[in-house]
Amino acid sequence: MRGRMVLAFVVLAAVSLMAQTFRGTILGTVTDPSGAVVTGAKVTAKNVNTGLERTTQTSADGSYSIPELPIGTYTVTVSQSGFQTSSTTNVAVDVAAERRVDVALKTGEAVTVVEVSGETLPQVETTTDTLGTTFTAAQAKDLPLNGRDFQKLIFLTPGVSGSPDQITDSPGSFGIFSMNGARGRSNNFLLDGTDMNDGYRNDPAINEAGVFGTPATILPVDAVQELQIVSNFMPEFGRNAGATVNIVTKSGTNTVHGSAIEYFRNDALDARNFFNPSSTPKAQFHNNQFGGSLGGPIVKDKTFFFLNYEGQRERVGVVTLATVPTGSAADGSLSPSDATNPVIQQLLARHPWPAPNLSNDPNANVSVVSPSYNRLDSMIAKIDHNINARNLLSGRYFFGDSSQSFPLALTASGGQLPGFNTFTPTRVQLVSLSHVWTVSPTQVNELRYGWNRFAEDFLPEDRAFHPSSIGLNVGSGLADEGLPITIVSGFAQLGATSGDPRGRVDTNNQLIDNFSWKLNKHDLKFGFEYRRTTIKQYFDKYFRGKLTFSDTFDPVTGNLIATALQNFLSGTLDDSFGSSFQYSGNTRRHTAENNYGFYLQDSYRVTSRLTLNYGLRWDYFGVVSEKNNLFSNATTADPATNTFVLTQVGQPGLSRLYEPDYKNFSPRASIAWDVTGQGKTVIRAGAGIFYDAFSQDTFLGHLPYPPFYDPGPAYNPIGPAQIIPAANTTGSIISGQPVFDTSGCSTVECDIFTVDRHIRTPYMENYNLNLQHQLASKVTLQVGYVGSQGHRLFQFTDISQPSQATITASDLANGVSSYGVPRVFDFPYGSFYIMREQSTAKSNYNALQTSLRVNGWRGITSIVNYTWSHSQDTASDLEDFEPNAAQPYDSTRPQLEYGNSNFDVRNRFTWIFGYELPKQGAGRLRNGWGFTSSLTLQSGQPFQMNYNFEDDFSGAGEGIDRPDVVGPIVYHKRDPFNYVQLSSFAIPCTVTAATGSASDCIAGTRHFGNERRNSLIGPDFRQWDFAVYKTTAITERLNMQLRAEFFNILNHPNFASPFLPLFIADPGVNGFAASGSREVGVGGFGLGATGDVGIGNPFLGGGGPRGIQLAAKFTF
Repeated sequence: MRGRMVLAFVVLAAVSLMAQTFRGTILGTVTDPSGAVVTGAKVTAKNVNTGLERTTQTSADGSYSIPELPIGTYTVTVSQSGFQTSSTTNVAVDVAAERRVDVALKTGEAVTVVEVSGETLPQVETTTDTLGTTFTAAQAKDLPLNGRDFQKLIFLTPGVSGSPDQITDSPGSFGIFSMNGARGRSNNFLLDGTDMNDGYRNDPAINEAGVFGTPATILPVDAVQELQIVSNFMPEFGRNAGATVNIVTKSGTNTVHGSAIEYFRNDALDARNFFNPSSTPKAQFHNNQFGGSLGGPIVKDKTFFFLNYEGQRERVGVVTLATVPTGSAADGSLSPSDATNPVIQQLLARHPWPAPNLSNDPNANVSVVSPSYNRLDSMIAKIDHNINARNLLSGRYFFGDSSQSFPLALTASGGQLPGFNTFTPTRVQLVSLSHVWTVSPTQVNELRYGWNRFAEDFLPEDRAFHPSSIGLNVGSGLADEGLPITIVSGFAQLGATSGDPRGRVDTNNQLIDNFSWKLNKHDLKFGFEYRRTTIKQYFDKYFRGKLTFSDTFDPVTGNLIATALQNFLSGTLDDSFGSSFQYSGNTRRHTAENNYGFYLQDSYRVTSRLTLNYGLRWDYFGVVSEKNNLFSNATTADPATNTFVLTQVGQPGLSRLYEPDYKNFSPRASIAWDVTGQGKTVIRAGAGIFYDAFSQDTFLGHLPYPPFYDPGPAYNPIGPAQIIPAANTTGSIISGQPVFDTSGCSTVECDIFTVDRHIRTPYMENYNLNLQHQLASKVTLQVGYVGSQGHRLFQFTDISQPSQATITASDLANGVSSYGVPRVFDFPYGSFYIMREQSTAKSNYNALQTSLRVNGWRGITSIVNYTWSHSQDTASDLEDFEPNAAQPYDSTRPQLEYGNSNFDVRNRFTWIFGYELPKQGAGRLRNGWGFTSSLTLQSGQPFQMNYNFEDDFSGAGEGIDRPDVVGPIVYHKRDPFNYVQLSSFAIPCTVTAATGSASDCIAGTRHFGNERRNSLIGPDFRQWDFAVYKTTAITERLNMQLRAEFFNILNHPNFASPFLPLFIADPGVNGFAASGSREVGVGGFGLGATGDVGIGNPFLGGGGPRGIQLAAKFTF
């Protein structure tokens, strides 16, 4: 049965095929003076800039359709014997949109031409129910976009929610934005109709972040012809359940055009950060973006070219306030002679802490600057060739190359000292080829091929240093050179971040064929798409090793024996659980995935006022495989008998990682009713099922909390390439001797990541009802309800976590232990973690969305959007980059996680405004002035408090506990240093002493805290960006434009939600106090950062202090 079903789809595809379109359609109906339809009329659409012509005829019902038109401006001519010729000029064709041009012919001679301006056509969408926004080339290049990042346009769309930084959907997430309740990585990015996605993260390959949210490459906004964000689309769009971002690049025309640009930012022009007092210097920041474009004809009306280049040179001095040890050196720093261990002596000689230079800061004694940079170059080359009247060929190539160096850590304790940056080289390439063939006046076929490659590495800045050169025997090979993570309790960390080195090469191949067929009242489309994604990755997390030095105490008296610094100088390691360890093995993996999609749809013009759209899509998302069968999974997991069997793929009992899902059928339907028949008022409704392709980091890229390594089922401790943890067994560092025992899992428990073998494809049900009305010739209003429900969404649980009943019984029988102490008697499968990816999460979204658009009325362009929405779910991502984003607090009761989504934003208002001042008579100084602006107001995003690995108050051993809520939640929104009053929260157990330690919990009282997931709301966000420009004609064709752009022009202080390193809120740092038999929080939970990109490079995101950018442009 399954084989016959697949064969049927293949046969259908062979007959006629259709996939995502990035061109547009002109359609309409031709009538005579009496209103009767005119059959057989000749309809011609001609592109005014390239001369491209497409011709069709009206069908028996008088309708016509000209699909697959390159976006641009057209003249539509209609002629028929016995009627005057009609010519409609300035008809704008937008990306993936239908432009309706109805024509009423007048009786007379055909040589008489009646001309109508396309600007008088209705501005309302009368045929489809697609939701979204289209940005023109002028808006893309004229709006003030910090960093010239096209993704910031997306955040100006109704239904979109995200973090104030305008980089992610929520703090710590790899998703870019959420659309109508979908997850931030459920969006599909297309460039000229072909895949622009990074299959590893499912983010856009171009403009994807390198270090700390800073785009590693950029799509030049001057190369963008149109950018469209749509949802609730017809079956021709697939792959993901959120939005489709459809970007079309510019093409050459019959006239030569070009430009040259220079954008400049400097810290001298920027305001001081709210948390950067005047007593300390501002961080150095210089950013230059420059480039140019050139386009024109190679052969007039036949062949055209377009070239664009943009470079960026960003230089940042990251200021870090930290605490460093003092010693006997002349400058007060620690000297190698202060150490008694010869290895530590050489370590200090090669990598000393900086000398103290602060005396009046109670929290730090040194201020240092880490020189950082971002250098990138991006270019686009495009060729369009009109072979003849029936064939159009187009090709485009994008190349981006960059190198970044920033401290990839959130605080000094994570590695922000000079010399320990993360160096990130990135290269991105995309190719798109398409051929449009007009088979007949009513049939059009398009063949399209896309290829893209994303290559990126994260390397420690000190990678030229090898520990063996100082007698330190750690690490697993030359590829892992660099100082181990060296932590001396109470002082700034030495060594780069633990995740270095790692890297990957992501390659995508895509083949699409589409076919459009106008059949009387039916506009039919059939489609096929094939996509193959391969990933080559290595992930040497903790392969350099981690060395921890802590205070030691007498186990009997509790007296201090040696400080952490004394233990460091003598080379005495902290060998407690999770303190000093390293991983070794072979992390090279090569995965592949093949995906297929087929669909058919029909746009049925029931009457002149009623259009019905319906169709069906089927997707097969192939099972991810590894070239050498290095995936593994559980073949037996029975907690009743304490039996767990891990099997490598390819061995008996496990032929593949999980079973395929062949049932991904997506029916979709919508209706559009032109209420008056004048194209001025339309009521639309639609509903559909949308399946969501998952990214490969589901199996390769989890970032577990330390000291755990396992990022997915490709890295389990099994097979020839297993990743093995090693702990210190000697307690000290001896020159030349191995610091860690690398014999395997005998000294450290090996944690495991599995996948539900019957995992299913996630999907969403989307539905909407909206009204659009044209208030004036260039003013439209849209109001609507939008809803969605997510099913079978990915999340992971710890199937080895004990239940509440087991924890209570164990405490009563064995006593209470602190976090990190093995508790074999609690866990179903032993004292280690067994994470399982599964499709069990759900979501719900409801919204009121409104949009008021003014399109070129007296020089004014404006889009005002307001969205009220509520998004709820049981998990907001497939990975835990935020606390409990994917893993439930209590894995035995995941349904209790239902609450506000991480990306929930209850109120969101955006306003785009542009105005070109009218001409003021003669004089260059008086003319050419204009301004643009964007305003964003949104309520805060949710979060919850967690005890960040502070202790095991619940007894589950998961490391991220929540408190009990013991009183009303009190916010101090005018006091960022005491944003949430901590006295409303208490440790979830009864204690014998007020020490804030789980070991003081009375046996039998530990429990999971009652604080609900994401029950707290972070600070609001308000930002107004503004640009003013002056355009001066130098010659008849050459113009110069000078610009000044102001980001957060009012310098309104915006604060990030109170997340500490690892994006985990931690009230424990504020202390505890006894309250009866409970311990409650003391003081206020403060806001410690502005809502920028990140601590390492906050300048190019939203939410920071006022920044000023100056620019010059030359165009011809």
